[in-house]
Amino acid sequence: MAKTMKGLAVSALVAVIMAFGHASPAKAAEGAASHYLPGAAGDILIAQPPKPGWLAGAMLWYQAGDVNRAVLQGRVNFSLDLDLFLAIPSATYTFEQSVLGGTYTVGIAVPFGYANLDSRLDFPILGVREASEDSFDLSDMVFTPVQLNWTVGSFSFKLAENIIAPTGGYDTSDYVNLGRNYWSFDTVAAVSWFHAKTGTGVDLAPGIMVNTENDKTDYKTGTEFHLDFTANQFLSESFAVGIKGYWYQQISGDSGSGAVLGDFKSEAFGIGPGFVWIPKSAGGGLTVLGKWIHDFHAKNRFDSDYFTLAAGWKF
Repeated sequence: MAKTMKGLAVSALVAVIMAFGHASPAKAAEGAASHYLPGAAGDILIAQPPKPGWLAGAMLWYQAGDVNRAVLQGRVNFSLDLDLFLAIPSATYTFEQSVLGGTYTVGIAVPFGYANLDSRLDFPILGVREASEDSFDLSDMVFTPVQLNWTVGSFSFKLAENIIAPTGGYDTSDYVNLGRNYWSFDTVAAVSWFHAKTGTGVDLAPGIMVNTENDKTDYKTGTEFHLDFTANQFLSESFAVGIKGYWYQQISGDSGSGAVLGDFKSEAFGIGPGFVWIPKSAGGGLTVLGKWIHDFHAKNRFDSDYFTLAAGWKF
């Protein structure tokens, strides 16, 4: 597996980019969703230190889901059905100089895409009305000013702070928005283990996301805990298959005058298959990753299927 290790270094760089994948239409949390994207922390060797220099990446994201009820733009909505397509280009830079004995990386991601949402709206006077709307717009950008990685034997570790800024399209008169109109601060840790002889790897990436209030709706989404996990097995020097999944739990309730359904705490769990391909023809510089995650449990959050296809290129 010596050659595989060379390719895995590139894969780990792609995993760094995947950690910047936070974006969501305003739709738990306010709208039964949040800035956290399930499984976006990475697909392989999430915590392995990247090599110095630039890495460019892109993720295509599709989510299809439904939820019984949620608060949108201050109104209670029922029987919501969501289709969400996102393109998430991103870039990272890793410095030559070490910081606290580890590698130091900064990054940015600029998601944009299309969302379609169907539901029944509950108006105070008019009663229940059917509604459907779509939107193509910029979503909320993600900045990572600090990411540190270390390696000890077969284990790697990561600590990062991601800042999600309210840069996406948002208008309270619109039924669906690609932005959420509030800031989020996501502190993420990760540990990766890789056995070189067998080509087996396992990753855990827990995180805590703290949100500010949406001043347009007076709705503050509670603090969120999330855990992404992966297990991969290389079948050859350039191809691996694995299991990807996540666990999500709100650890404090929603608040504010706009939280008309109370604390509306959300939780969810999903798991599914994935693959990693490092084409020999690209000399180890290109990595392609894909996965499907199916929700087996979702409460006050969209019960969804998630499909992603991503690629990263090391300069």
